[in-house]
Amino acid sequence: MKKLTLAFVLLSFLGFNANADMNVGIKLTSAELGADGSETQNSGAIVTQKERDASFELGSIFAEAMVDLGEIDMAIGVELVPITAEVAVLGGGTGFDATVEVGNLRTAYLQPMMTTDGGVSVYAKLGYAQADLEISNVSRQATASATGDSASTDTNFDQDLEGPMFGVGIQISTDSIIDAVRLEASRVDFDEISFINSNSKKLKADAELDTISLALVKSF
Repeated sequence: MKKLTLAFVLLSFLGFNANADMNVGIKLTSAELGADGSETQNSGAIVTQKERDASFELGSIFAEAMVDLGEIDMAIGVELVPITAEVAVLGGGTGFDATVEVGNLRTAYLQPMMTTDGGVSVYAKLGYAQADLEISNVSRQATASATGDSASTDTNFDQDLEGPMFGVGIQISTDSIIDAVRLEASRVDFDEISFINSNSKKLKADAELDTISLALVKSF
């Protein structure tokens, strides 16, 4: 249902009034992905995993339709990170070794903007994001562990990440080929994901993506 909701927002955006003002732009982003979770061992014991963080950089493109609401302007936008970024290499020894990558991050959002004196605008941002989580080069217990768990034969698996996004930012108009510059901070609170591997361990994880971005905007 959530994927259908995002698809509906994207289609609505693409079919928006052709007379509306449009913004397009590029963003350079410094991101931090934090995650914690748990695993259920074959014995039934639940082991909590402490939070781990991974920092990385992303580039993205976006497009917006602008709506004049009188006191404020409303941007209806979509953003796409078209690449896959390696966010972490986990080394757990006899525990869990894996390469974690996140890609194809796409976001649909609403962005109310209020312009102050001097061509400076402040804005809030609310949307919904989806991404592909790819876990590869998995090595989990080449031999059975001391707890009596059977060895795992998993090598890779994929999961969908999705959840609400919210943020704040400031936009400064310019008199150059670029019409505006934005500085923005945001967070995506991804829904919990779960996975049952080949030795019947149930893995759960919660993740948040925090970003600080610099955007260049061109208006039409």
